[in-house]
Amino acid sequence: MLQKDRTTWQRILRVIIHVATWVAVACIPRLLSTNPPPFRLTNLLPTIELAGFFYLNYYVLIPRLFTRRKMATYFAIALLLLGVVYTPFLLHRLAFNRPERPPRPPNGVPHSRPPQGMWMIGILVWIISSGLRITSELFETERAKRELENNHLSAELAFLKSQVSPHFLFNTLNNIYSLAHLKSDDAPEAIMQLSQLMRYMLYESNAARVPLMREVEYLRNYMDLQRLRLDPSQVDIEFTVNGSLDGNLIEPMLLIPFVENAFKHGISFQHPSRIAVHLTVRADTLLFTVRNSRFPEVPTATHDPNSGIGLPNVRQRLNLLYPDRHQLQLHQTSDEFIVDLTLTMAYAAVPAS
Repeated sequence: MLQKDRTTWQRILRVIIHVATWVAVACIPRLLSTNPPPFRLTNLLPTIELAGFFYLNYYVLIPRLFTRRKMATYFAIALLLLGVVYTPFLLHRLAFNRPERPPRPPNGVPHSRPPQGMWMIGILVWIISSGLRITSELFETERAKRELENNHLSAELAFLKSQVSPHFLFNTLNNIYSLAHLKSDDAPEAIMQLSQLMRYMLYESNAARVPLMREVEYLRNYMDLQRLRLDPSQVDIEFTVNGSLDGNLIEPMLLIPFVENAFKHGISFQHPSRIAVHLTVRADTLLFTVRNSRFPEVPTATHDPNSGIGLPNVRQRLNLLYPDRHQLQLHQTSDEFIVDLTLTMAYAAVPAS
């Protein structure tokens, strides 16, 4: 409703500006004359013709001929119309140039005509009308291009985000299935944890950004859910948060693929394992590090067709949402895989919703 009212007032203001401009154009000849003749309604005829030429050129000739590169037709019609506009000026000039002296007015001072510069008004109206319309066309083309790019970006981000949720849900349900199969007392708590995670995924992750505190809470719930199925004496899980999270926003579901990947590839039931997640906030900069154990003697599970979704997905989302505002480094040692992400949150681009 507010947007509609604003649009209405903009249209009214535009009409007022146009009317005021043409009133000024009609008054210019009289203001430039030292002794203007008495006002008659016929004096408005040149201004009306100029206005008709302006809007005909703006709404018809430029979009239908000039922008379609029909230059010869455009200039022929424009010059013909301009000649029609000039006719009153020409007749007015011939009347002043008659050999016989015009009758002297009652006050004894002859009426003066506008200076020769008034002949340029028609040309100026043509230039202004054409310039405004061509500029408007360029701005409209650029706006449509940006809107198309934003729509494409939003569609691509929605597709990438839709890949995150099913992938995560599939892995989590497998974990709960394992607990249920073992008749573990932790199964009900795991279901409750999953319920909290799903609430975040369904009702909050559709926003362009979410508070960083909610994203961190989501990571904590996920890691707590993973702890339920793991032996704490066999797997060391660490999660630390430093700095103030208040006031910072982040793309939802952006950090979870790194943590999920660490649990997927960094745990071995034959060897001691370690997963460490460290999150630090300094002003508007996020420093996020994920470390997990690496077992070179264990081959990567290549049979899972979805095993490669996580990291390529989040890398693409970072490139779309935080261009030139992030740095992602993936490196490994003989016994550890490390992810280092530096993100400037305040300058994240938000696509049109």
